[in-house]
Amino acid sequence: MPEKLSTKQMNRRALLLGGAGAAVAGLSGCVTSPIVGNAYEVAKAGIFGFPDIGLQRKTVASLPYASMLARIGKGPQALLLLARTQGEEQHWVSGLDRSVLTLQGGRVVKTFGFPENLKNTRADEIDPVDRLLHKLTAPVRHTRYIDLDVGAHYGLVVDSVFESLGPQKVKIVELDFDTILVRERNSARTLNWEFENLYWVDPADGFVWKSRQTIARTFPAVDFSILKPPAV
Repeated sequence: MPEKLSTKQMNRRALLLGGAGAAVAGLSGCVTSPIVGNAYEVAKAGIFGFPDIGLQRKTVASLPYASMLARIGKGPQALLLLARTQGEEQHWVSGLDRSVLTLQGGRVVKTFGFPENLKNTRADEIDPVDRLLHKLTAPVRHTRYIDLDVGAHYGLVVDSVFESLGPQKVKIVELDFDTILVRERNSARTLNWEFENLYWVDPADGFVWKSRQTIARTFPAVDFSILKPPAV
């Protein structure tokens, strides 16, 4: 049974979900950066970084679709829209280069159009990222299995430990959010690969508003922030 949201939480969700005008047309000229970009631009961004997209909250509110901002490392920031939901998976698509991030409960479980793609993610138990991170009172261990399309790594075992780092306020396009920051330390059993993921989760229901997740070894972590969450 899903937890009931507080009045404050419901009002904030209503604000973010409100408005269904034809705002996509209004974004022309201000959203020009794909997630991946060409090799020269990404290499240059590794030194200097790219400026953020200049979105305003009123524009976000009028989008007729759930939306997020995402970027790889210091690369270009991109607007992604929720293209479809398949079971518990949400497929978020960049309108410019058609890159895809597939999320399940706030974790990136599949990708398409990246230098190295996450083909699948599975686990034998419930993933704590799926609306449980706000309940952490002590470190929690989890094991998942991933398939990567570079190096034919199928069924790669990744062990992780989740730890709450406490309350943290974050700003996402003009709105401040009270969140709990959770760190996930990851280690692949058969590869020399250790990495961290970060999750900024809603203290009321564990919804992941912002995250930094490492998908593969060949490029930096992906940062994303939810602008307008999917309708419940």
